[in-house]
Amino acid sequence: MDDEPSDNEPLLVADDHGAWDDVEIAAAQLPAVTVQQLIQQNPDHVIQFIAKKGVVKLGEFKVQDSVMLAAMDGRPFVTMGSDYREINFEQVWSAHLSKLAKRKSTDTGWSRQVSVEAFVVNIKNAAKPDVEGLVNPLLHRYNAGGCHYSVFGLPAVQAVLEFKWETFAGGWVRFEFMCFLTWLVAFSIFMLVFQDEDTSLSLAQLLVTPRGIITVVCECLALAAMLPFVVIELGSLQAYAGGWLSLWNALDVLTYSLQAGITALHLGRIHLESGWLSVLVAFQCVLLWFRLNYFSRLNYFSRVFGGSSSFSIIESMQRVVVDIRMYLLYLLMMMWGFACAYCVLFRRDQEHEQFSDVGHSMLTMFTYALGGVDLDIMLGSSNPEAAIVLSLLYQFAMGTVLMSLLTGVMAQSMYKATAHEDLKRLLSKAQAVDELESTIPSFIEKTMHKNYPAYVHVLRIDPLAMDDGATGGDGSNLWHQQEEASGQSGTPLGSQPMSMPSKGAAAGSGSGVAGGDVQALMSEVQSLRQQVQTLADLLHTAVPSLPPSPLSGRHSMSVYSDRDE
Repeated sequence: MDDEPSDNEPLLVADDHGAWDDVEIAAAQLPAVTVQQLIQQNPDHVIQFIAKKGVVKLGEFKVQDSVMLAAMDGRPFVTMGSDYREINFEQVWSAHLSKLAKRKSTDTGWSRQVSVEAFVVNIKNAAKPDVEGLVNPLLHRYNAGGCHYSVFGLPAVQAVLEFKWETFAGGWVRFEFMCFLTWLVAFSIFMLVFQDEDTSLSLAQLLVTPRGIITVVCECLALAAMLPFVVIELGSLQAYAGGWLSLWNALDVLTYSLQAGITALHLGRIHLESGWLSVLVAFQCVLLWFRLNYFSRLNYFSRVFGGSSSFSIIESMQRVVVDIRMYLLYLLMMMWGFACAYCVLFRRDQEHEQFSDVGHSMLTMFTYALGGVDLDIMLGSSNPEAAIVLSLLYQFAMGTVLMSLLTGVMAQSMYKATAHEDLKRLLSKAQAVDELESTIPSFIEKTMHKNYPAYVHVLRIDPLAMDDGATGGDGSNLWHQQEEASGQSGTPLGSQPMSMPSKGAAAGSGSGVAGGDVQALMSEVQSLRQQVQTLADLLHTAVPSLPPSPLSGRHSMSVYSDRDE
């Protein structure tokens, strides 16, 4: 028997919905199974079960693409909750699509019938919150290092996340974004108005002036807009305990503490002359902009302002720094060595503050590494020859060799850090959803029964049914096909039908058959093969006693255990 893959190995999910192509057609009367039953009965194969049997295909039917595209609204698929796993999917989905399509009409130019595929998450109560559902146990497992983040790209997990996001989580994140914008704008106004404030005034005297009123109002508004984030953070701390601690959560707590401290010092008129308030405000300005990383991880900006990038600059920088930490340590050691050398060399030239002590020399090395050596200082020293030689060595070692190598190392590290951004975005969605659910009180969760159905159903367009015209990455095949269709003689396109190459022409070695025609022929053969395979699967579902089809390598699914693997 083959060894089972480890849970913390990458599952190599290609994209947001590529793994759906491997989902099998459901067998009749499949027994129900919950997440907790999976964990208790067979903890060694939970991930394998979710990957192979977490979603089953109910069937296919046709709808107008204008209705389906309007219902999808840019998403990879449409989700729906139900108390039943086996439903009359064509009738139920047709009614649901009509409701969704009324909310947003999509002008498709023309409308046609497209094939859509109906799926169901084969795990009961997968959309439940906390430990009863699917998301929370997977996050705990991931935080403990027990599984790879590609687990969140599995079809079953994708479906649950998309359902939760569309029902309530997406609206809450939009509310959080508005609170953050209020916090950011209010604090920015406070920072600008606070610059010229008379620190000798009491709070009562401050509230008499227009500038003072604006300062206090903006400060209180920023504090109020911060409160929802504090509540969510406390809920996450309670839910995850020791697993909550991370760099970003620590920075969040520091941001909340600074905001509360700034308000207390300013309104209490405490130590205003010491400069501590200015230091806290300066650090808060930087940390507030770091908070934007939370929304960039969720691909929120591309959804609001357009585009498809889910790039998270802050987390990518963190991964790059961790990846090149030993290289950076070596650079710091080199700078320290040259800083000590310059400090000793300029011990008779104390008028040059850049090298008056080791600390100033180290700061000067940072400046020289980025901007080059100041030769005027070297020539004006008491040892100009030694200073010039030392400067040339430093410039060659740091500016020419090590910094160039650092650029290449960082480029390679950045490439690895930005790989699989779609899967990392799904992980960020899962974390955001679980944070919200851990904050919602239990008595409110009981009233949200519509958000926690027994089963999650999914509908997506069959990728082979899409008429996108994408036959080549550079569009060369499109030009070649148009040239072939026009007969290469200036005949208008559409004046004569396109003909497929003959069998003899395709087989002949010197027939000059175009690569685009062969590609189109192979595409048609593949399409017919998949249609035959689908019919064979449907036939074997209806009559299980038939021998297996030679066209299908699929095996029947079982949800009792993983012993058949």
